[in-house]
Amino acid sequence: LFRSVQNGDAVIRKSITDHPGSTSADQPTTKFRFKYPQRISMGECPPLFGNITVLVAVTDRSYETEHDALKNSICRHYRVAQETLECYLRSVNYNLLLVDLDSDKRVMKECKHDQVFFKKHCAASVYLEDTDWMLVLDADTGVVNPNHCIEEWIDPRVDLIFYERFLNWEIASGNYLCHVLNAQQVKNTPFARNFLRKWADWQYTQPSNWNGAITVFCRLAVHACTREYFQMHILQTVLPDAKQEIRNCDAIWHRGTDYDTYMAFVTCVKIYLGATRVWPGKIRILRRAHGWVRDGYLTAERWSDRDFMLHGWKLQKIGEAGWESPFTDVMNAEECGQNFDAWHWRNTSHVSDEKIKKMLSEFEYHAARNYPKVAKLIPYLNEPDIAECFPSCDDYSMSQLE
Repeated sequence: LFRSVQNGDAVIRKSITDHPGSTSADQPTTKFRFKYPQRISMGECPPLFGNITVLVAVTDRSYETEHDALKNSICRHYRVAQETLECYLRSVNYNLLLVDLDSDKRVMKECKHDQVFFKKHCAASVYLEDTDWMLVLDADTGVVNPNHCIEEWIDPRVDLIFYERFLNWEIASGNYLCHVLNAQQVKNTPFARNFLRKWADWQYTQPSNWNGAITVFCRLAVHACTREYFQMHILQTVLPDAKQEIRNCDAIWHRGTDYDTYMAFVTCVKIYLGATRVWPGKIRILRRAHGWVRDGYLTAERWSDRDFMLHGWKLQKIGEAGWESPFTDVMNAEECGQNFDAWHWRNTSHVSDEKIKKMLSEFEYHAARNYPKVAKLIPYLNEPDIAECFPSCDDYSMSQLE
């Protein structure tokens, strides 16, 4: 198996290098995405895209390291999720970074943010310099099926890869892939690092016309408000000259007072982004259920061979609070490696791709039927299209024309 993987590695590298428009084996600039080979029987993950680092941001107020083995730690909170991640990482050649946002020296020096969900993205920008690709994960994201490589979701045409949440079509902000070009390869500041730093700095942007209710809401649910900032940050980044469209979504955003009206803002952003999902050199947004992770409750913690990670594992023990996790027992670290010995799945948790497709299809129908009425809007009908920007609506900046 190892020999066949190595041979495949050599062939794959040659095919990338020989592809028209490619600049190197590590950073191809091709029109089409290179399809990474699927992992077979917990085999090797060929490092076709360089070093991979997995970053999980923690705080000393919420986490406590119980032991340190091969730089992989089990945390007091989200224990089940973190144990599956640790076990998976013993089977691959990736690095794990558990970054304490309250005490890490590099983060404390570079990131003065006092809200955890903004500071996390600043921390990612700091440590992005040390690797080729970084997978940033929420602490409640766990591995359900270790027979995958992170590289399967890497798209070398872009520097940042996000995905849509299945429940409500918003672009998820907690789990993402990011890449930074070597300073010797480009003269300007790498896009991903700059994007993450600007995203974190949204903490300092307090809209003056927000009412008191939404301000209190943000203080009580910081994560929800960081998601709002994130949708706007995406729109402004990939469509910087869509001035009227940005103003329209901004107006809907600032009129919002609760979850339903927030979804109207999400609808606005999604409609204006359109069917485009890849902005070369910048961002890719994966469709719902096509990323490396999805919410586990969508399929009652059932999974198929296509699944890799599930999100939402906040409990510390299997079976706690009636939670029927995909596993019958916790992982034994000594059994973890390039095998399935440590993975004790329930007999009913592993199902076919067709079964998962059916469950997702049913949930999709349910989500659409229950989508908030106030969010079912068409922004260019509900908001001005040319009334405010005429006659210069189509004037573009020089950056758009270059």
